[in-house]
Amino acid sequence: MSNKRSDLEIVQGDIEVLHLGNLKTVEFDIHLPTEGKNGSKITWVSKDDRWIDGSGKVHQPEYGKGDRVVPITATFQYGESSLQKIFEVKILEEKNRIQVEKVFPIVIKQEVNKEFYLPSAVSIRTVSGDVLAHSVTWHGGEHRCFSEVGEQKAAGYLTDTLYEVEAVIFIESQVENKSNKAPQLHDISTQKVHLEGPSLLKSAQNRRLQFLLTVNDDQMLYNFRKAASLDTLNAPAMIGWDSDESLLKGHTTGHYLSALALCYASTGNERIHQKLAYMVDELNKVQLAFEADDRYHYGFLSAYSEEQFDLLEVYTRYPKIWAPYYTLHKILAGLLDSYHIAGIEPALVIADKVGDWIYNRLSVLPHEQLKKMWGLYIAGEFGGINESLAELFTYTQKEHHIAAAKLFDNDRLFFPMEQQVDALGAMHANQHIPQIVGAFKIFEATGEQKYYDIAKFFWESVVNAHIYSIGGTGEGEMFKQPHKIGTHLTEHTAETCASYNLLKLTKQLYVYENDAKYMDYYERTMLNHILSSTDHECLGASTYFMPTSPGGQKGYDEENSCCHGTGLENHFKYAEAIFFEDGDSLYVNLFVPAVLNDEGKGLQVVQSVPEIFNGEVEIRIETLTRTNLRVRIPYWHQGEVTTFVNHTKVNTVEENGYLVLSQEWNKGDQVTMKFTPRLRLEHTPDKADIASLAFGPYILAAVSDQKDYFELPLNHGNLPEKFERVANSNRFIFKDLHLEFAPLAELNHEHYHLYIKTK
Repeated sequence: MSNKRSDLEIVQGDIEVLHLGNLKTVEFDIHLPTEGKNGSKITWVSKDDRWIDGSGKVHQPEYGKGDRVVPITATFQYGESSLQKIFEVKILEEKNRIQVEKVFPIVIKQEVNKEFYLPSAVSIRTVSGDVLAHSVTWHGGEHRCFSEVGEQKAAGYLTDTLYEVEAVIFIESQVENKSNKAPQLHDISTQKVHLEGPSLLKSAQNRRLQFLLTVNDDQMLYNFRKAASLDTLNAPAMIGWDSDESLLKGHTTGHYLSALALCYASTGNERIHQKLAYMVDELNKVQLAFEADDRYHYGFLSAYSEEQFDLLEVYTRYPKIWAPYYTLHKILAGLLDSYHIAGIEPALVIADKVGDWIYNRLSVLPHEQLKKMWGLYIAGEFGGINESLAELFTYTQKEHHIAAAKLFDNDRLFFPMEQQVDALGAMHANQHIPQIVGAFKIFEATGEQKYYDIAKFFWESVVNAHIYSIGGTGEGEMFKQPHKIGTHLTEHTAETCASYNLLKLTKQLYVYENDAKYMDYYERTMLNHILSSTDHECLGASTYFMPTSPGGQKGYDEENSCCHGTGLENHFKYAEAIFFEDGDSLYVNLFVPAVLNDEGKGLQVVQSVPEIFNGEVEIRIETLTRTNLRVRIPYWHQGEVTTFVNHTKVNTVEENGYLVLSQEWNKGDQVTMKFTPRLRLEHTPDKADIASLAFGPYILAAVSDQKDYFELPLNHGNLPEKFERVANSNRFIFKDLHLEFAPLAELNHEHYHLYIKTK
């Protein structure tokens, strides 16, 4: 009888004796052997190389982002036999090693005998100069109520540190938080404004319309029907972030609803409206199916079960769950857009019940539990669901809908804004921007001043200190420290979703502030980031990041990522901010070829702008019952503006960033304004030798696949002699190298340089 062991027995034996040590609390690299005790060859593959790779190299998550459990697979091979074994490695987050130089003053005003909670996070500055938000543990908990007027104090410490903090609380007989702010302007429905061609904007809109017409609605409903045990009608499964195995499935369908509503408003295409009506009708059936199933609570609607919501409430980390309230926000927002923009009444009925489900679920949870949930990295991300709930309240007037919106208040973001401190560094950009959009919507619904102040300070902080030349923000999805732009020029900058949400906020603030600076930013971001984010092949694809590194190239995402979702909507929003009005004025903010036709308000004008941009804007009047025509003086204009009315030169008044023409207007009147666009350099705030080249509203990119920065002998004075304009185009040639610069939106798959070095 032979004692020789078979190949399989050798492999099995090596699996049995292999011991990797304690894998439940890993903080250091682990040894992954490449050979078994009996000679089998072992190869290793990690499911997530970000935290541990196949060599055993460990990268701990940053403090505050939670531990990670990562499966690593060992393949044992000997002779003809091969077996696998999976080991689960729990990698602990880094310890909190922060060194604090300053805790910013914590000053709170509250009414006597009124319950409130101390902030769960405050602003600090580290010894290295970084300003951050940091969680706080208060002695005696966060809940407070004082029965006497006067000054009180509360003590605590920065969580997981020995640094002490103190809050000063002024208890007053009455604290007035209601605002007297009212909108100064009224926006004009996109159903009344239509783009004219030819223009890059109109072309992008047309491509996206053609794409939406090809989308399989039943595929968009696949995950919902499957979750509710309904017939999927043999539709193909979704892909990418909506695939069967994904934990975020359903979010793209929400964006799709919004895109259809916006598309219908912008184009009037009846087939689009039919598709949207079908989607809403079928989602109603899904919600009713959940309603009839006693495993689900009243009002629930999703593309998966309630399990992720259950797990979030016991603080389950990503990637075991993935942002369930974020997904629900997209669905709820899509329903509200279907109702408000496209007039599909049943969508509000569905949304109303979803709002009830959210309130019924969250209102019974303790305050501290909610704060901890929203503080969980990615798992607790909730998009702008506070915005949708506040909007829902404006339609239903159910107090519990606005109460539900406030349950998502996020101290880590909101309280530093109340302190007037930019503590955005190290925060996920697009996780937090929509929360601010929601704060503003709560202000609109309730008139509570603090939400307005939070939103305004946030906008000022981001736009003044965290913006690339194209208007986008964030590197690797994260805010960096203020004014650190040139330091962070990489392939992973300017997430498209972030600009989508910043433009929402910009428009909200503009209506109340009536300040041209908001529209300066809007124009910059719309023309240079949003317009640049779409593919030119009609595939419905969008950029996730917009590379700012030398020789970068756009990468278009078709696989249902977040930016693919917002990209479905973006190109039907171009008409949203061209025109505004008040009682005596029509405002022209964006120089886009478009027709405004609101006969009921006496507003019928046609704006023409040459595709080969020369700074000239023509406005033809059909009907204008307002006395004043106010045209924004763009930030890129230099010198005087030449204005003609019916070919006769006229004088204009400059007022708050606008040129004002006042007269009684007649059909056929023609206004021509000639602004002066010139080439200019826009330097990064932290690297004086790094700049973008711009012409008028366009940021110009050098077309080249070179991976090193171009170092060009440029300054503000020599640009006219160094460049020549390409005939009949918006492109320029740097003559010394015959290097072409083009508006970023004109580029598709070309490699480019958005920034150059100036000698």
